[in-house]
Amino acid sequence: MGKQKIHDYVVVLKNQNKKTIEMTGWLLSVLAIIIFLVTIYQEPTDWGIFFSLFIIIAMMASNVVEKRKKKKISFATLLVCAGIGLSFFAETGHVDSLFILAGIAEKYLNKKKEIGFSESGIVMSGLFPQKYNWSELSNVIIKDDLLTIDFKSNKVLQHYTDDDEDDEYEVESDEFNEYCREKLKKS
Repeated sequence: MGKQKIHDYVVVLKNQNKKTIEMTGWLLSVLAIIIFLVTIYQEPTDWGIFFSLFIIIAMMASNVVEKRKKKKISFATLLVCAGIGLSFFAETGHVDSLFILAGIAEKYLNKKKEIGFSESGIVMSGLFPQKYNWSELSNVIIKDDLLTIDFKSNKVLQHYTDDDEDDEYEVESDEFNEYCREKLKKS
């Protein structure tokens, strides 16, 4: 087993693309249903396509119910299932692959970005995690739910923190700011 990285603080950032990702999911879901209906019109004897359409409509209905309950919704499974259904039961070229890729991308894009703060520096999560040493920074502060990271190179990163996350990751601004001041003094 590999050594697990432990951070003194983890700040979770707001996902600014949430609405765009959700709207794209709804549009792709409707597009998938339209493609299935056109395929059924062209080949009404293939029962696999009827079954696939039923699954997609059921998943979309589930998302509608979850949305009304104000819960988080995801289209990843729906899009992957649509792609698989199209690949088995319809001749759509590479559209099936595009639905599968869209489902995988949606899963990745919905992840919240986290920034870990520890003795050795700062690590920003992502496909390619970015690591910064305290010596590269001139200031790090959270004020009014806005995380500001000032670099000595005059680069500034600002992101809103996400208050909706678990209490386990809840960061008290004053305590966090003092922690960062201490680390910056040492570097």
